[in-house]
Amino acid sequence: MAPLGYIEILDGKGNVIERNAVESFPLNIGRAYTNQVIVSDPYVCPMHLTIAPDPQGHLIARDLDSVNGLRNGAEGARVKELEIHSGSQFRIGHTLLRYCSIDHPFAPTAVEGIGKVSPLVSPYAAVGAGVGVLVLLCLESFLSSVERVKAINIISEPLPIIATMLGWAGLWSLASRIIVSRFYFAPHVTIAAAALVATSLFGVMSEWLEFFFPAIPMLWLAGLVGYGLVLAGLVYGHLGFASFLRTRSRLWAALAVSIAVVGMNTISYFAARSKFSTVMEYTGVLKPIDAALLPAISADLFIDASQKLKRDLDRLAQKAKAAQP
Repeated sequence: MAPLGYIEILDGKGNVIERNAVESFPLNIGRAYTNQVIVSDPYVCPMHLTIAPDPQGHLIARDLDSVNGLRNGAEGARVKELEIHSGSQFRIGHTLLRYCSIDHPFAPTAVEGIGKVSPLVSPYAAVGAGVGVLVLLCLESFLSSVERVKAINIISEPLPIIATMLGWAGLWSLASRIIVSRFYFAPHVTIAAAALVATSLFGVMSEWLEFFFPAIPMLWLAGLVGYGLVLAGLVYGHLGFASFLRTRSRLWAALAVSIAVVGMNTISYFAARSKFSTVMEYTGVLKPIDAALLPAISADLFIDASQKLKRDLDRLAQKAKAAQP
């Protein structure tokens, strides 16, 4: 007997995890083994839901007085009954379901190598991001040095940071392999590299702002707000390739991690501050301002002005000497 349709179990991103053929109605869904569709979800009751046609032939999903109820869609309101059509989604407990009839339209077959692919997935993006981070760290090391250094020293200094970045991406790749069955090493490297670049730019910008506006603790504000946003973006990006969480859930998880880390660092900062110290605290390396940004005159004009000033002083000195009795 051909099935009448299918009940699909979806993950947080709407991908199909499991399909169950509908052989007849009424169709019972729950955790008990007597159901036609068995759901392994602790928030689903043993006999949670039944689907059956009404006298007019419309399919109706009815909640069987369950604890957590029936909801229309992933985030819809709780309802007692719900009319479903082919493609309708409904949630019981923490499980998202979809009913599809046998004539439900489907997407055309994807051509291998063609399609919408995130640029983060490309290994070329990861290589480019890694090289960009290396160049940026080398430049930062060169500009912060006040001594003559060799090129090999400039290149070798950022290598521990690059190794840490690759190790961090490798841990997230392992999590991706366990959770979503794919490594996604290149996207994780690109995301980590972008976070490093953003952190470096925030640091440089905050140092310059604190240099121009010393009354404002820009470095502390950058650490509280800027680095918190970078951390949230880092976690959000990694979770996009290492979990089945929906966008809103990923956003809340990233914000929670960022707030927790920034909060602990802030508490540690204030706890470690001394009440009084005779030692000046410098937050960064003072860098000279480019001459083009300063109001200046040429050396010739400066010499002419100095000679004019000398003549004026000599004239005043002569007048003072002549006025003496």
